Amino acid sequence: MTARSATTITKPATPGLVSHAHFNEIPIIDIGPLLANAQGALESVAAQIHHASTEVGFYFITNHGVSQEIVDRSFDASRKFHGMPAADKAKVQMNEHQCGWQGANLAVHGDSFENAVKAYTSEGFKFTFDLTPDDPDYAMNKRFRGHNQWLGTAPEDVQPNLMAFLVEFEGLAQKLLHPLAVSLDLEPGFFDQAFHRSSSMMRVAYYPVMPPEKDQLGLPGHTDLSFMSMIPPATDPGLQILTRTGEWIDQPAIPDAILVNTGDTLRHWSNDTYIATPHRVLPSKKVDRYSNILFFYPNVDAKMTCLPTCTSDANPPKYPPITFGEFHAAYAARNFSYAETKAS
Repeated sequence: MTARSATTITKPATPGLVSHAHFNEIPIIDIGPLLANAQGALESVAAQIHHASTEVGFYFITNHGVSQEIVDRSFDASRKFHGMPAADKAKVQMNEHQCGWQGANLAVHGDSFENAVKAYTSEGFKFTFDLTPDDPDYAMNKRFRGHNQWLGTAPEDVQPNLMAFLVEFEGLAQKLLHPLAVSLDLEPGFFDQAFHRSSSMMRVAYYPVMPPEKDQLGLPGHTDLSFMSMIPPATDPGLQILTRTGEWIDQPAIPDAILVNTGDTLRHWSNDTYIATPHRVLPSKKVDRYSNILFFYPNVDAKMTCLPTCTSDANPPKYPPITFGEFHAAYAARNFSYAETKAS
């Protein structure tokens, strides 16, 4: 791909919200040829990612090769976990490593782009990869690496079925690293070493049926911390995406497609070349809603320095270098302060 000129982004008054073009549809990217190593597929997918990530911040991927059986089992595991008594789930409340259960009144984002008078209705359970004793981060007790809290009284198939989802989607995310790098005029392997021991997490979210009330939300408007997030179709609609004009539009339902969105980590790393678009979830009105999400994170010690292809004399770096662990810690302190002292 030829080098692109630096992109100048104008920020509106809302802190953290990067301006972008008005859109009314989400691009669809067929990555089948990429996974088949077809000639020209890397450059084609990269160009489509660049367009989607500068204009919308969201895109669907199709022909992704993800096992539907693994997805189905993960939703079954989510139903089983969230169907347990609150008193049991409270035994694994989220710790300072962002692992564990979030009750409905605790799933609050300090970085929210809107004010909601009433409590948010969603619950969530987050986890990452379990570390083995021979992993160097295990002995170091490194924050955001391991430290899962599995509920011993949950049905025995919950943990393996959720972990299978995490492994499957992590593998898919890794396959998008090369086109993502090329989309930013970098060498295909630029990000490889920053993700070889990724700290990715999965969130299994539960939105109970809730009679419609003014100012009540399943989850408030926010951007994700992630490098990118991956979301297979939820069990019921509800996700909305914010356009530049301030309009919340419904996410369309595309069977078998996976929704991908740029997170704040990639926005920061790309010096705001790629945008992180706010999104929210409306309360479920007819049936309980379940949504499983991969948050694709770099290594905890990965250094995030504004990319050379996204900076210039006219567009200097907006952010100082920072490790992802430091970036994650700042996010956790802003959004989940109640969990900061849960673990040592």
